[in-house]
Amino acid sequence: MPTLWAQTSEYGNISVGDDLPILVKFEFRPPVQEGAGTPQEDPVGPEKLAAFAKELLLKAFPPDNVNNDSTTIETESVIEFLPGDTVSVCGRVVDKSNEGGRLTVKCQLTVESQEGTLLANASAVVSF
Repeated sequence: MPTLWAQTSEYGNISVGDDLPILVKFEFRPPVQEGAGTPQEDPVGPEKLAAFAKELLLKAFPPDNVNNDSTTIETESVIEFLPGDTVSVCGRVVDKSNEGGRLTVKCQLTVESQEGTLLANASAVVSF
């Protein structure tokens, strides 16, 4: 059960091990017209993976923190998938830091298929 929610998350009430909300992504594929070939789709790339991660972070943390210039997101694709595939994005807090007066929360995220296959990993450091 997710323990973080953007409207109530503050650095002081976030703990290592907290679950982020779950984000399910599905992009509509228009039906193929009879006699027409299936349109070519490019696999989801790093920019789209980062957008998925950011959307999940926006559900868990205040927008000002997620959109902070010091917040970072890194992604790694494990298995290629297409934009119209239904996937879930989830994650958890793995570290908190207060180094040099800079408050940060580190999260590990995963992207999985409907069948539970790992498609991608991401890590994010959210600045507070």
